Amino acid sequence: MRAVQMSEYGGVEVLRLNPSLPDPVPADDEILIRIHATSVNPIDAVRRMGYGRRVFKLLGAKMPLILGHDASGVVVKTGRNVTRFKAGDAVWIAPDAFRDGTYAEYVAVREREVAMKPQNLTHEEAASIPYVALTTWAALVGTGAIEPGKAAGKTVLVHAGSGGIGSFAIQLLKAWGANVATTCGPGNVEFCRSLGADRVIDYSREDFAKELKDIDVVFDTLGYLAGVEKGSLRVLRRGAGAHYVSIVNPLLPWIDEGGFILGGARVALTLLGMKIWMRLWKGARYSWAHFSTSGAVLEEIRTLVEAGKVRPVVQTVMDLSDVAKAHTAIESRRTRGKIVLHCLAADAA
Repeated sequence: MRAVQMSEYGGVEVLRLNPSLPDPVPADDEILIRIHATSVNPIDAVRRMGYGRRVFKLLGAKMPLILGHDASGVVVKTGRNVTRFKAGDAVWIAPDAFRDGTYAEYVAVREREVAMKPQNLTHEEAASIPYVALTTWAALVGTGAIEPGKAAGKTVLVHAGSGGIGSFAIQLLKAWGANVATTCGPGNVEFCRSLGADRVIDYSREDFAKELKDIDVVFDTLGYLAGVEKGSLRVLRRGAGAHYVSIVNPLLPWIDEGGFILGGARVALTLLGMKIWMRLWKGARYSWAHFSTSGAVLEEIRTLVEAGKVRPVVQTVMDLSDVAKAHTAIESRRTRGKIVLHCLAADAA
């Protein structure tokens, strides 16, 4: 198979297309998938530069590494203990991040990580959703901020609504009945409205911290380095049920910097301190969230997609060989929705 590998951390030049890697062999509880398309997520770019290297290495990531966190494709072979899928099934995945990823023509993944692909999407469209869907789910549902299908009456602020995660989160929350506010650049105001956002704040002209108040849930997709956390906590309403959740937090960078003992202690003390402070200040909750793989959640997302309540947002489709260009585009932070990579070789498409 052909796959994009990296043997060291660094810029886009470390991403190299290998045209003749051996195909993976699925274990008894695994499924071998021929990948038609994958997508590029910001996590791919920061991992390429070394983000989380200590934790990922401890949990099994090895060089040379294949990046990629989601895909859509067709089942080729199943392990003897697999019961829910068979060869020929069209599926989508966002697999375990601690093994080789999806910048490849084939991947072997655990059965529990797999779900049937939405029938109304192409592989390229489907590949744009799994990672952002599961990251959003982990943040909103996994932390207890939102109960699935029961967001009516809640007002949620989603930062960076035009990005991959933001554009999915807006749609998911609207499908669940929430009132959604979002922030974006001037060129994406109408786009965010088209996704269903009720209040769109152009950050080049307005200060969300002055425009908004009494927010039930803040979903921060920008993180502690972007300078929006302080304002986000200020607009949060007081009382039980109010919740700030960030998916960009210092857990992995601080462990990279200080090691598992010192870095881990710094993380634990900081998070605990913020939780206590938010309880005392506003009676609200404060959480950090991280992606978690789940085929069961992807099945729930598939239902929403097939019902027309969530649609893919694909900016462009490139060939797997153009992965460096895709990373450069992601790092510009000016993309709308997702960049998708077509993985099959031209003579096999």
